[in-house]
Amino acid sequence: MRLSEEKIKAAIQHSDTEIRQRAIRYFSASYSTDPSIMPLVIKAVETFGRQDAYHLIGFSRDLSQTEETIAWIIDELNDEESNKHENYVYNLSMVLVQADPALLLPRESDIFEARHFMRGLHTPIVERLRMLSWDEATCWQELEEFCEAGKDAKYVNDVNLGYANLIVEALARYGDACEPKVKAVFDVEVDDYSHHPMKWLEPLVVRLAGQANLESVIPQIVARLHDNSDLLGKECADALIRIGTPAVVHAIAEAFPTAERHFRIYAVNPLENIHSDLAVETCLKLIDTEKDQLIRNNLGYALLSQFAYEGIEPVRQLLIGKKLDFEGKGLRGELLDTCVIMGERFPEYDEWLATKKAEKEEHRKSVEELKGDPAGLIKYALEKLAGKKLDDLPKPKPALPSASASSLSFPLQQASKQKVGRNDLCPCGSGKKFKKCCLMRN
Repeated sequence: MRLSEEKIKAAIQHSDTEIRQRAIRYFSASYSTDPSIMPLVIKAVETFGRQDAYHLIGFSRDLSQTEETIAWIIDELNDEESNKHENYVYNLSMVLVQADPALLLPRESDIFEARHFMRGLHTPIVERLRMLSWDEATCWQELEEFCEAGKDAKYVNDVNLGYANLIVEALARYGDACEPKVKAVFDVEVDDYSHHPMKWLEPLVVRLAGQANLESVIPQIVARLHDNSDLLGKECADALIRIGTPAVVHAIAEAFPTAERHFRIYAVNPLENIHSDLAVETCLKLIDTEKDQLIRNNLGYALLSQFAYEGIEPVRQLLIGKKLDFEGKGLRGELLDTCVIMGERFPEYDEWLATKKAEKEEHRKSVEELKGDPAGLIKYALEKLAGKKLDDLPKPKPALPSASASSLSFPLQQASKQKVGRNDLCPCGSGKKFKKCCLMRN
């Protein structure tokens, strides 16, 4: 049995900022279309203040907006005090960048004239408003031309995928009408992606299938999770979350036990964010047989994200009696926050909560002492992630002389040149893992 969504909504007004964030993530990470969530976020900001509100607003980028919430954001951007709060006006601006362009169109001039709207974010809004007038044929033509122009690019950073994503968003408005061409793209077989437009067209069409809610192509999307590509893997997981039907969970459950490790890592995301009893049942079965500790932990996160009463004990068993590394401490914190919202307790609750508070205070003091010392902060973050002093880490082995870096090429590795791992500390400085922070909002 899962906690009711009404009780999760109530937690958005909790006095602890981490609990508020936890509740908002439940809705934003699942791409909820419930228009009542953002007003609750606004109420929380107005109740508890704007000093640390950038976290709440940042997690609100994927929430459904209304004319009233857009008006509130514009008013906040016009408040002369707003830019005094860390990252607050940036995240407010980003909510507008990702809001339904039909809501932005009547307020275009108000947005651009707002005192603190981030000027560098004009372009995506202008482009999204321009694309409102595109018909389906124009959208497909622009998408195919983008992929053709970028066919020789090797890395995500070498093409403007942000612009391509805007085209996909415009095309998704045509819903089921996109289905024949989506299926046609999925039927294309490519032996060498290195100089082929399908390098970009395939993940973009996966993204389109998710945004257009094309349930008929679930098997093709799940099949692509077997490809070891960060870009394609993330797009497949997001698309399956957006489609969000029982058929998605059944398809993942069938493939998961015998699939490759990278498949299982990405396939946990839909199980985490498609909120259903079926997803809970699937996670409970998979966590019993999974041998990989990282994936077991991820399944634990998925159970907690479902706010399932049956999930508390399996996650406790993942933690009890173990010396916790960075990943384990994160899971312990998630368990504690989940129990606060659900009103549940377990034998070690008080002890683990006290330990968490002590570690948090120690972290605060360490960061405070290292202010003004960027190198020290980086070293501290690396040591925290590794769970040991840098001097205790094994020295890197010398490179093999048989191959030089210049002779190697990775045209099929669809990842950024400076990649942040899903389980690394988030570069935004929140102190959370990347997969639990900014990765959700990309």
